[in-house]
Amino acid sequence: DFEGIDVHWAHWDEPPPKAILQAAERGKVVTNAPSWFTMTPLKEAYIYDEYSLKAANNGGDDDEIAVMRGEIWENCIDWCFKCDLDIPENRTLDDNYNLLRPTKTCPTCGRMMGFIPKAGIDEYLKTLDPEEREAREKGLWKHLSGLVYKMLDRDVHICEDFTVPRDWMKIEGIDPHDARASCYLFAAVAPEEIEIYDKPRNRIYVYDYLLLKDPDLDSTVRKIRMKREEHGYSKPKWIILDSKYGVREDREGKTWEGELRKRGLGHIILSQSRPGDVELGHKVVREYVSHHYSVLTGQSKPGILFMDRCKGKGGPIHHLFNYQYNPKNDKPLEEFKDFADIVRYICMEEPVFRSQASEKKLIDMVKARQEKAYAVRRRGTM
Repeated sequence: DFEGIDVHWAHWDEPPPKAILQAAERGKVVTNAPSWFTMTPLKEAYIYDEYSLKAANNGGDDDEIAVMRGEIWENCIDWCFKCDLDIPENRTLDDNYNLLRPTKTCPTCGRMMGFIPKAGIDEYLKTLDPEEREAREKGLWKHLSGLVYKMLDRDVHICEDFTVPRDWMKIEGIDPHDARASCYLFAAVAPEEIEIYDKPRNRIYVYDYLLLKDPDLDSTVRKIRMKREEHGYSKPKWIILDSKYGVREDREGKTWEGELRKRGLGHIILSQSRPGDVELGHKVVREYVSHHYSVLTGQSKPGILFMDRCKGKGGPIHHLFNYQYNPKNDKPLEEFKDFADIVRYICMEEPVFRSQASEKKLIDMVKARQEKAYAVRRRGTM
């Protein structure tokens, strides 16, 4: 029904389902008409991802989109929420019990006053659950109020692409799947010291990723090695693998762990998967996304950062910034959990930086001790 007309403009007073919006947008092709959305952002989260985040005035790069967010307090008649100023004369009623509104602008900041009394807003907000309240009171998307990592900020946790120094410790992670693309993450542990729960650790930079849709494992391994070559190294310190899926046998008795080891991809460790580890992992990730001061850089930055190249639909940034709890059971929803799971696996390991030079020195020292012990044993048996 929405595809049958050509329109000169469209106005949505409620967020439309995506299929209906696309049908209606088809009718704008000839006229290149504008669309307006005025809504309480309670549902249809695709509008946030595909429009709000792309708006030029909201950090995006699409000059054809603009987004404006308003709070219910902007429509308050007798209290300025910006100045915390009570305006009692605006509670004066006429003979028909209508508010007279003699003061039309805030005496302090000059903001235009609205038409709803503060007492009415307060009573209304008492009826709302916390997540719906943020949407109706402040214009924040309801799905964002259920985010696992609410503190993530695109201006803070995303950095420009740069070449990862060769001596930084490379680590990788994989969340394998059969029915959908397997997710592969590339990260580096920098010498920048931080503290995680009062223990010395190092800052992590997530710098690239792969969505592996080809079921052929040889092809998968080839793509991983090509990505490593692109970034100037051959093997990581370790690869962390989803333990539950990684050791599950298929009909032929094969496992992801066994097949990856057979192909010599690198040192593989299994993720922590004891009862309660998921929520514990969320707490560890929240600690990493907090700011930590580093003497080496003289700056306070998050303990984990994502390079700009990790953007893109279905990528790490898309997943992490939309990773949310299911309101019915408080468990994470499946839609954005794959890369979020890998980040959780990595953070739970709390990796500590070791340079290639220090690793070589340690290996040489161990070898020297082994050779000395062997020589002593030989002398003792002669």
